[in-house]
Amino acid sequence: MERKLVIPGEEVAAGKVKLGDGVYREGEKVYASVLGLLDTSRGLVRVIPLTGRYFPKVGDFVIGFVKGTVYETAWEVDINSPYLAILNAGDYYRDVDPFRTPLQRVMSPGTTVYAYVREVAPTRRIYITMRQRGCRVIRGGRLIQISPAKVPRVIGRKRSMISMIVKETGCKLLVGQNGRVWIGGRNAKTADLVERAIRKIEAEAHTSGLTDRIKEMIVKERERV
Repeated sequence: MERKLVIPGEEVAAGKVKLGDGVYREGEKVYASVLGLLDTSRGLVRVIPLTGRYFPKVGDFVIGFVKGTVYETAWEVDINSPYLAILNAGDYYRDVDPFRTPLQRVMSPGTTVYAYVREVAPTRRIYITMRQRGCRVIRGGRLIQISPAKVPRVIGRKRSMISMIVKETGCKLLVGQNGRVWIGGRNAKTADLVERAIRKIEAEAHTSGLTDRIKEMIVKERERV
């Protein structure tokens, strides 16, 4: 079903409904607070923004770059948000004693990690962990950046889009809610194809029938890979 494009201040619902991101209530009426696509699935009303920076939420998976260490017991990690995230030694995916092994020897600046946002403090401190299933250090492959607002479209409803891309190309994909995407292609040409598909999703995120069009594009172009 095609989602409706709404503008800030536009009425999107009324009555007793659950509110998600991008909306607000005045009396019995619910209005959009951002420019985006109206989504009324999963028992709530929300607006998926078309543009905007990434603001972390607990439960998000993100791809970050280690910037350095802080207080010798934690890493600072760039997660493409206004504030650096903190990854404590105790949140590394295996046991580390920072008083015996300097953290820079475990993960040096520039290391890429796939991590989970476990806490966003009122002081705007962001804490991430690699103890969540699937989190790890990322090596090799290709990293690209897309608008964080388009990430839900890249993933797809019930992971339909990302699952289709993986099945049709044989690649590996990690998609961070912060707009960073890791492509583990079988070869450079496959990675190129996946990147083109993701760029097309980003550009056409507001349109319907996108999954079918992306699949058609991949099937047509993979013959040349």
